[in-house]
Amino acid sequence: METDPQLNEVQVEEPSARELSRFKTFITIQVIFLLSSPFAGGLRFRPWSSLDSAILVLSIGMSGLAFVLETFKGRRLILNIAAVFYLLGVLDMAMNISLFGVLGQKLYRVLL
Repeated sequence: METDPQLNEVQVEEPSARELSRFKTFITIQVIFLLSSPFAGGLRFRPWSSLDSAILVLSIGMSGLAFVLETFKGRRLILNIAAVFYLLGVLDMAMNISLFGVLGQKLYRVLL
């Protein structure tokens, strides 16, 4: 059995400078939100308030894969997945602010 060497070759699609710039910008935004994440939970390090940090770290890790993937389709897929995780992390941060932040503390005092 002979195999055609042309069938075994993988075509590598190099990312453009614009695409790399988008990756770096997206990761920078994620890191900024990760650094502000402890403040969203009112500096309480409980499992619920640490969940947004974990989701953002997962999102940053997924985004980092985009630099090493060989095809445009693969990079686009991984960035879409990372964007979903990023939005989940930001949503969790918003819930932390409303439940455990200043707004949540005021509401807690009113209810008690």
